Formats: sequence, structure tokens, C-alpha cells
Amino acid sequence: MMPTMVAVLAAALLLTGCAPAGSSNSSTRELVVGAVTEPEKVPDPIMDGSLAGYNYYFAAFDQLARFDAAGKIDPLLATRWEPNGDFTRWTFTIREDAKFHNGEPVRASDVAFTYNTIKANPTGDPASYMEMFESAAVTAPNTVVFTLNAAYSAWPTIVTGVSIVPESVYTKLGSAGFAAAPVGSGPFVFDHYTRGVEYVLKRNPNYWGTPAEIEKVTFKTVADADARLNGVQSGSLDIALIAPNQVSAVSGSANVAVQSMPSNGVTFLGVNSSTGPLANQKLREAIGLAIDREAIVRTVLAGKAKVDNQLVAANVGGFDPNYPAARHDPARARQLVAESGYTGQPIPFQYATNGRIPLSSEIAQAIQGDLAKAGVTITLQGTDQASLSQIIYGKKAVAGLYLNTYAPSTMDGDAPVSSMFGGQQNDYAMLPATKALVAKTRTVSGQARIDAYSELFRLNDAQALIIGLYTPDTSYAVDPALTWTPRADGMITVQSAHFGKD
Repeated sequence: MMPTMVAVLAAALLLTGCAPAGSSNSSTRELVVGAVTEPEKVPDPIMDGSLAGYNYYFAAFDQLARFDAAGKIDPLLATRWEPNGDFTRWTFTIREDAKFHNGEPVRASDVAFTYNTIKANPTGDPASYMEMFESAAVTAPNTVVFTLNAAYSAWPTIVTGVSIVPESVYTKLGSAGFAAAPVGSGPFVFDHYTRGVEYVLKRNPNYWGTPAEIEKVTFKTVADADARLNGVQSGSLDIALIAPNQVSAVSGSANVAVQSMPSNGVTFLGVNSSTGPLANQKLREAIGLAIDREAIVRTVLAGKAKVDNQLVAANVGGFDPNYPAARHDPARARQLVAESGYTGQPIPFQYATNGRIPLSSEIAQAIQGDLAKAGVTITLQGTDQASLSQIIYGKKAVAGLYLNTYAPSTMDGDAPVSSMFGGQQNDYAMLPATKALVAKTRTVSGQARIDAYSELFRLNDAQALIIGLYTPDTSYAVDPALTWTPRADGMITVQSAHFGKD
């Protein structure tokens, strides 16, 4: 038996041997979520910005504002906010009735402490998308003023991703200690965390807002898509992300309901354009033209995606509905390969075999086939998600091409374009022109901001620095007895979830 099959069967047996999840339990007050992965760092919201971590943090912590399921910003710990004339200072009014789990009130000073601590830890994930932030200061008992080092018209989107921590507790425990015993102000209270297994929270009976109906939530780490689906079918999981090709298999099932919506992320082909054959612009252009995105969406992804060349999804700030569609022109691709002088040397293509991109191996193989038709030799190098993430985000050491995705929790294009074109982890070209355009997007709002994004993406298309592929649908297998709504930002929030109909 192949090792991968052994792993799948073992995971399925582990799940079916678990205590029943919500709808199978006599209590129906416990919820078990099948999580694809867990934070690579300690699960501390000051340092970690992974999607897996946000699922925990949105249950245990509050932010100043939060997107609703449809992507609209609503107040949370803040009651109102306003900018100055040039978007370099933002004043937030903090509500006065919120309390942390230890009974202490949430103060404006805790808000300022949280942001200033993120600023003081530049290696943390949140700091990477807050480079415009300079400082936070309390100017009245319930008022915090954020000073930015440059204009940033979309600052309210940033605050939706920052979980507020109590200064007294975080200062005493430090990052690792706080991750082991976190204290937030959210609808659920931390219970325990077993790395590689589960993260467990219990209902906060003293929550300042609308209390949760679910008594206990367990995020159980289940990397394999088949095992996650089996878990929902057997009743050991209540919610689980599933792959596009699994949707039709359970449509109409009495044991599984499928809920889908377009994701907020774009899957793309990253390019190390600084060295080797890919330093040649014509070869990069050829690669973009050779890939049959429509075929990948239609066959590999079973139609559960939309071709997207913009690098921000349709529900993310900065998207231009009138932007030109991606081109597929294999004849022109072959011509550009010939003109580039490329002589057939193998180009590494790195991707994760499991993790954030469903069917990544099949997608990589399809791209390899398309490029072979154009005369480009690709060597597939599949690895686990943690290793690939370390190569991309830790070492910035991708050798050639790589498959990646960026789904901004802030529902705004600033984080992905900063990473791809503003000198961060996905930016191998490091062009002053792209960095200047990233800065330009922050100084304008409305249609002018969309136009600035389009200008940036047109420059990217001209030089084929990053190759957009598609925006996938996000699909979940759900216990039919559970009332739960998926979110545009891809996070699994459980405060409003309950068993039984509304």
C-alpha cells in the first residue's frame, strides 16, 4: 500500500473514532471544525497572521471592526472612526462596555499597546501588512489616534485583522506564554491547545456582545481533504473545507450539506525573475500565454473557480471589473520562447502537495503540460505546505516558479500587492516602478484607487512578474443540522453558528 494511502486511511480512522460532533451528540452544543492546517508560529495574534490562526483569534478576541459574511465593515470594539484630510491620521472611538476574559475592561490603552507591540516586532506577520503604521496614542479615555508614516485610505480594513490583547497579561507572559494561555475579549474563552491535533475554546458566558449559542468549539487539524470529507460524513466533524472535485460527490447527500462562495484569494504563479532563464522577460511572457487557465478551471477544478489575472479577487478592494481578461495564445508563446534564446534547461516548479491550494499537484501537472507544449521544460518539486511557506516567506529562496495564493483577511488589495510588488516576500523583481505604484494606491480612494491598481497590474502583465491564474470557490462540507454561514474572507467564524433552523 502506498504511504499516502496509509496516511489517508489513518486520518479517516482517527476521525471516525472521535467522539461524535455536534449533530451526533446528545447535547448538540459542541462544534468540531476540520482545520486544514495550524499556525506555523506560536498562536499569538501579535506575531501570527495565518488563516488558521485567525480562525482561533476571531473566536477568542475582538478587533476594532470586523467584516460581516458579505464583506461589509461593521464596528466592533470601536464605535466610530474618521481620518484627517490626507489619510495619515485616523481617530477611533473605543466602546466602554467590553471586558476581557479575566474581567478587566478593554481600555483604549490596550488598543494602543496592541498596535505599538506589533510595530515593535517587525518579524511578526501582522507587521508585514502594517508597514504604513507609525504609532498609536490614547488622546482621551476612549479615544485612540493612529499616526501613519504615509497616506493610507484603507486603514479601516487593516484594523479588522488586529486582535486586541490586554496589556497587563501580554506584558507579564510574553509571546510564547500568552499563546499558551491567551486572554481576549471575544465570545469564546481558550481551553487548551495540542499542537498538531486541536485548538479548543469554550463559550464566554460574560461576553459583552451577543453571546454564542455553541458551548464548545474544537478546531481539529486534518490536513487531508478526503479525511475531512469523511469526517463530516461520519459525524466526527461539523464543518470542513473540501476540494472542488469533492463537491459533486456529496451533492444531494443526506449526511452532508455543501456551502460554497467565491473566495477572496487569487492563486498565482510566482516567478523568481532575478536569476536564471526566468530573468528573460520574453520567456516569462511565454509562460503566461502558454497556460490554459480556462482548461484548468473546467477540468481540474470542476468549474469551481474563475479565471483571474488581476491578483486581487472580485470581492477584494482594488478589483477592476473592466480589467482585460487573461490571454491564452500557445502559438505566440512558442514564438516568444524561440526569441528568448531559451535552450531547454529545466526550470524548478515548487508547490505544496497539501495545504492551502486544493488539487495543487494536479494544477502543477497541468501547467507543466501546457509549458511543455510551448517548449519550456519544468521540473516539479512538490513538498509539504510548511516547508514551502518557509521557502517563500522565511528564506525568500524559490529557485524558479512556484504555486502560491494570497487571500487577504483585510479584504483589501494592499497586503497582496505589497507582498508581490512592494519589496516583500513574493517580489523578486524589486522594481522601483512597482513599489511606487503600490504607494500610489494608498493615497487615493474610490475609483481613483481602482485605477491605480489597474495601472500596477498592467505593468505586471507587460513584464510577467507574477502570473495570475484563478480565484477559486471556497466550498465546505457541513453537518445538515448546523446553521452556519461561510465568509467572503475564508475564515471560519462560529459565534453565530447553532444546531437547528433559525
